[in-house]
Amino acid sequence: MRLKVFERDNWKCRNDKCQSPEHTPLAVHHKSYVAGRDPWDYPPTNLVTYCEQCHDLVHALPATPAGPLREGHVYDLPTLTKKLGFRPEKYLTLRSGRIVSVRVTLDYNPDAPAILLPGDTEEIITNSELFAGQTNFIPVFLKAMEAGWKYCGRWRVETVTTNPAEIALHQRVRKLQGIPISMVLFLEKEPPLSRSTPSNPPL
Repeated sequence: MRLKVFERDNWKCRNDKCQSPEHTPLAVHHKSYVAGRDPWDYPPTNLVTYCEQCHDLVHALPATPAGPLREGHVYDLPTLTKKLGFRPEKYLTLRSGRIVSVRVTLDYNPDAPAILLPGDTEEIITNSELFAGQTNFIPVFLKAMEAGWKYCGRWRVETVTTNPAEIALHQRVRKLQGIPISMVLFLEKEPPLSRSTPSNPPL
């Protein structure tokens, strides 16, 4: 769908006030959203090509909605930052010695949020081990195309394995051969009845 929208719009930003340089990367903008609908489940008439600069400006204009995060909703990064009280980093966000959020794409974590496949850099390994040692649930966000980040609820690590055979299995089945994986994290979701605390994690 993304490429079809670009082709329909002649690979140009359709914002009449666009002042971005030529060859600025493009994004697909949703003219409106429907609660609970995935970003890719919209008709082409609701989609338009914007450059990344115009797309960021459009999503920065509205005021931040009040209230807690709503599971299944898609948020842009500025809104997430305001709601959480911190900017969620790629993969794991470390604050005050604890992991407080997860932000991943399905490219390298196709079974997220239930399974995470950390890379092999020292920082990723250290933070993944820290996350695995925590008992509290934290918010998880998945990339939802160009629309932003989909809130998937709160999760924690149930089990972790560094077994080479298990890692190789995930690389082969998920077609991730050649991509380094240091361990496999199996996550569990917070049961609905246990949500007596605010959606945002304590810092």
